Amino acid sequence: MDSVPASPAESTAPDDTMLRAKTAQLGEYFSLPAPGEGRWQELPALLDETNLMHFVDRTRAAIASSAGCDKTSIPMKLAASSFQLGIAARLLSPSIGAAVCFGAVPLLTSAALRWQATDHHAPQLATAEIDWLPVDSAAQAARLISESVLTTILRPLNDALRAVMSLSLQVSWGNVSSAANGAVTVLAMSAPQREAAGRSLVRALLTGRPLAGTGTFVGGTFIRGNCCLFYLAPRSGLCGDCVLRSAGGSHSDTSR
Repeated sequence: MDSVPASPAESTAPDDTMLRAKTAQLGEYFSLPAPGEGRWQELPALLDETNLMHFVDRTRAAIASSAGCDKTSIPMKLAASSFQLGIAARLLSPSIGAAVCFGAVPLLTSAALRWQATDHHAPQLATAEIDWLPVDSAAQAARLISESVLTTILRPLNDALRAVMSLSLQVSWGNVSSAANGAVTVLAMSAPQREAAGRSLVRALLTGRPLAGTGTFVGGTFIRGNCCLFYLAPRSGLCGDCVLRSAGGSHSDTSR
C-alpha cells in the first residue's frame, strides 16, 4: 500500500473511540457508529429468512419507485443483489478508509455487528466496541479485512441470500469487490492523495480468497468479473464497472 501512515497509536492497540471519530471525518458512509437507543439485534437475526425477505422486498419497491415502474417488474434476485451490495459498501468503506488514511483496520465481526430496522429499505448498522490492528502494507490490511468483515459477516450474508433468494455467490462476491473499489472512489473525492493506496488495497484483496477472480484492473480501471444484475431493471443501463461494458454491452447471463 503506497505511503501508509503509521497507526495513530503510540503503542499497543489503537484506541477505538479515537479511530471511530477520525474515520467518521472521512464522510458519513465511513462512520462506525456505536449502538444508541433502539432495538438493536445481532447478525443471526438479520439473516433470518423473514427479515431478509422483508428488506429485499423493500429494496425491490425502492428500485421500482426510482425506475418509475411496478414492483413486479423488478426481479427478486436484482433486489437481493442491490440489498447485499449496500451492506457490503457500508461495512467495507470504514475498513478501507481507516486502513489507507490511518494505518489501522477495525476488526468488524459478527459478534460486534448490530442492526435495527428502519423506515427505509436498509437496516441501520452499528458496532459494539471493536479492536483495531495497525497495518503497514496493503497485503496486511487485505488479510485482516478478509479475516474479519468478509469472513464473519459478508460470507454468512451471501450464503443466506443464496439459500433464501437463490442469489449466486459469484454475484454476491462480485458485489463485494465492487463495493471495495467504490469505497476508494468515494474516499478519493475528499482525500485524493490516498487514492493510490486505496487502489493498492483493492488489488491486494483481489489476489486472495474470497475475492480472487471477482474483479481486475485494466489500464488502471476496475472491472468486476460478473454483473450485479442492475441492468434487469427497466431503464437502468449498465454500471460503470460492469463486465458487460467490456464485453460490448451484451446482456449475457453472468449471474451463475
